[in-house]
Amino acid sequence: MPTFSGKPSESVDEFIFRAKLLMEGICIGYTTASNHSRVVAILAANLREGAASWYHAQVVIDHVRFADIESLANALRREFVPPDQQFRLRAELKLCRQHGSVDEYVRDFRRLMAQIHQMSPMDQVDRFCDGLKSETRKEVMYLRCSKLAEAIAAAQAFERTRFQSSTDRGRSGHACQHGPAHRAANDGPTHMGISAVDTRSISKEQCRRQNLCFNCKRGDHRIRNCPRSKQPQNSGHQGNEEAR
Repeated sequence: MPTFSGKPSESVDEFIFRAKLLMEGICIGYTTASNHSRVVAILAANLREGAASWYHAQVVIDHVRFADIESLANALRREFVPPDQQFRLRAELKLCRQHGSVDEYVRDFRRLMAQIHQMSPMDQVDRFCDGLKSETRKEVMYLRCSKLAEAIAAAQAFERTRFQSSTDRGRSGHACQHGPAHRAANDGPTHMGISAVDTRSISKEQCRRQNLCFNCKRGDHRIRNCPRSKQPQNSGHQGNEEAR
C-alpha cells in the first residue's frame, strides 16, 4: 500500500491513484457506498509523519468525518498542495536535464509530468527535447514527434543504437590489437624494471649469468659507466667486463 507523509516532494494525486489501483487489484470497490468508511480507514492508516498528525487532529480534535475517498483526497490537497505548486513544477521541469542515460532522464521527466496539469502534447515534446543531450535532441527533433510517447521512444532507440555501435567499434579495435602484428611485437622477452626486484638478493654469480652490472644490478650499462659507482674500477670490475 502506498504511503503519504505530506512532504513537498510527494504528490497527493499519485498517492490516491496508487491506492485506487491497489484496491481494484484486491477487489475493493472504493466507489461502492458500503465500502466508503472502510476505504477511508485504509487510506488513513497509510498516512505518515505530518500527514498522519494532520488526520489525527481532524478526526479526534475537530471531529471531521470524511465521507469517501474523494472527500479525503480533496482535504489532503487543500492541506498539502501549495497554491503555487503548478508554477514550481513547471520551473523544475524546465531545469530537468539529461546527465546520465536517457532512461534516467525519462524517469525524472515523467515524475514531474504526472503532476503538471494542462500542458499540450507539443509543449510536452518541446520540454522533453530541451533536456536531452545535444546529439539525441537533434535526432528526436529531426523526426518531428507530435506526442511525448513518440519522442521518448525515439530518444531511447537512438541511444541504444549509438551504444551498440560504440560497443562494436570497441570490440573491433580490441581484436586488431591481438592480430599477428601485435603478437610479433610482443614475442621478445619483456625487460623487468629493476624497481620490481630486490637488488640485494641478486648474487654476483647471477649478475654474471644475466650480464648485469655488479654495482646497481641493471643490464643497460657496464660497471665502468654505472652512475652509482664512486670508486675506481678494480680487478673485480674487470672480471665483470670479461663476463659481459
